[in-house]
Amino acid sequence: MRLSDLTVEVRDKNLARQGIIRPEELILEVQETYNNVGTWRLKLAAEHPLTPLLRTPGSGLVVTGPSDVLISGPTVKPEYASTPEDPAGTVTFEGVSDCVVLNDMLAIPEPSNPDLAGQRQAHDTRTGPAEAVIHAYVEANIGPAAPAARRRAGLTMGANLGRGPTVSKSARFPVLGSLLAEIAVVADLGFRVVQRGSNLVFETYRIVDRSREVRLDVRNRTLSGQRIAISPPGATRVLVAGQGDLTARQFLTVDTPVSIAAEADWGRRIERYVDQRNTDDWAELKQAGDEVMAKEGFTSVAVQAVPVEDSAMRFGVDWYLGDRVGVVVEDQELVSAVTGMVLKADADGFRVGALLGDPAGFDVRTALTRRVQSAETRVSALERTAEGGSSDSQIMSIMGAW
Repeated sequence: MRLSDLTVEVRDKNLARQGIIRPEELILEVQETYNNVGTWRLKLAAEHPLTPLLRTPGSGLVVTGPSDVLISGPTVKPEYASTPEDPAGTVTFEGVSDCVVLNDMLAIPEPSNPDLAGQRQAHDTRTGPAEAVIHAYVEANIGPAAPAARRRAGLTMGANLGRGPTVSKSARFPVLGSLLAEIAVVADLGFRVVQRGSNLVFETYRIVDRSREVRLDVRNRTLSGQRIAISPPGATRVLVAGQGDLTARQFLTVDTPVSIAAEADWGRRIERYVDQRNTDDWAELKQAGDEVMAKEGFTSVAVQAVPVEDSAMRFGVDWYLGDRVGVVVEDQELVSAVTGMVLKADADGFRVGALLGDPAGFDVRTALTRRVQSAETRVSALERTAEGGSSDSQIMSIMGAW
């Protein structure tokens, strides 16, 4: 793909665009992740006129592709290096996507009260269409309706079409981004924060099953390369624990036809315990089990794929993050979700790679990081929900180089 199809702009702390990095100067890598924080890395000569600005805290990039903004976000680390051959040196800038604003903040029980230590209600409970609930949590905690002390400057709300099933969610200090991902996964929704004009915009979009139209295969020349890993489900049956103690506690078992079929395929019954003592609502308990099933209750197909340069099925136009696409694995057609994207731009042009399924299928470090994050999330949830002093026992149950 031509570098002229890519625009890389440098912004300051106030989101004002200060300059463009010329195509011939680009050494850029972008990794975007579905419903999570993406990353970017840019290398510039130390004497480049935009280097001092990017070294200023709060600065960042806006990367626009042929049809839309691909990623925008702040710099998190500049690193200077020089050699005898290049005494002036280069600076490598690492940054994250603007979705980081969702992971920087907590969803608090009383969003209208900015005093975190003085919350006067136990939970912020919301019920409604999934998309509306997602928008409501963002708007109340960091959006236009949030108190000035917690409001993210420049953040506006995109369209809310009220899509998805009716859900109920109770928030008591979870990471806002994690809360949104839990809702989105059962509603076939995606979300992101991206700069448009001089504002950040929180956007939601519908996940589409494109497996009939988008069929990725080396043999039909829609892929120039692929790596594939297939692994068992993370859980086939979920035991959700609500309120009460010991034998009087609420318990609900959740499974799906897909998880039971995967259980039969692999010959393994894989159980998961989910502590939901924050609610006695059976619908909310089932929703918690459904969230685990939506993430892990199926045979995992992980694919690192590089679409061909002239593919008629263009990433970002014909398919996007979260969409389900078909992929041919040793003459067998499978369906997997697009969970990530990698873009690399240099003197040879820019290339896009896609990640389908779970990146932990290829990277031991990714798998370990996920397990640590999962454990931290569960411990945090137990700490938040155990404040009532219950005596019940606490059971706790990327891409490579292209």
